[in-house]
Amino acid sequence: MAQDDRRRAGGCGRRAVAGIARPAFAILAGTMVALLSPVSPVRADPVPLPSADFALKANLKRGGTLDLAHSQGRMRVEIQKPNIPGSMVGIIDLKARSMVVRTPNLPNMAVEIELPPEYVLGALSGTGLRVGEDTVAGEACDVWKVDPQMKSALGATTACITPDGIALRTTVDIKGAKHTVFEATSLTRAPQDQAQFQLPAGIQVMKVPKGKIGAALGIPGLGGPAEAPAAPPPATTKP
Repeated sequence: MAQDDRRRAGGCGRRAVAGIARPAFAILAGTMVALLSPVSPVRADPVPLPSADFALKANLKRGGTLDLAHSQGRMRVEIQKPNIPGSMVGIIDLKARSMVVRTPNLPNMAVEIELPPEYVLGALSGTGLRVGEDTVAGEACDVWKVDPQMKSALGATTACITPDGIALRTTVDIKGAKHTVFEATSLTRAPQDQAQFQLPAGIQVMKVPKGKIGAALGIPGLGGPAEAPAAPPPATTKP
């Protein structure tokens, strides 16, 4: 009998580790594995691009207004600012990431640039995470935290984007402060006239190196095609 008791006691001893019963040890070990295992990062998704024909109106930073139209991967952006006579018009190829811009001071010329990462009007590029929901201009939209773009002068970017890819509001961090750069006031989904996505006949297109369009968005210090190069001074003749 004593021998059986010793065997049972020995069995209990083998099921214990450093004074911890096996069930308790299993729970502790599982907890440690969970704490020490690497946490899988949240997967970012591509930010949706517009998939519908639409036209919208929006307010810009520093009092400017914008009319935007989209069809078949092309957008027309017309920006008016209170301190600039006329309007700046841009035609964008979202697939090619290129933009042709016309400014009031160069009526017969257009400037073609690569669409920079900080472009935030109506469509954004890159990847991001859905972090909430909101309503802008009566439209439900998902709030996206957009991954920072390489070589961008802007900080964190948050956009409210409809299920069919229309960015209705964009907020960016500039020198540590949040600024709403673009916010739609109305949106209409309807077929668009394709002629508005073409340059008028006779416009000369000048390609320029990769640049930024911050000035067009009302963001100081970024430069851009809205700051068109000044015309050369008139030639002077000696008496």
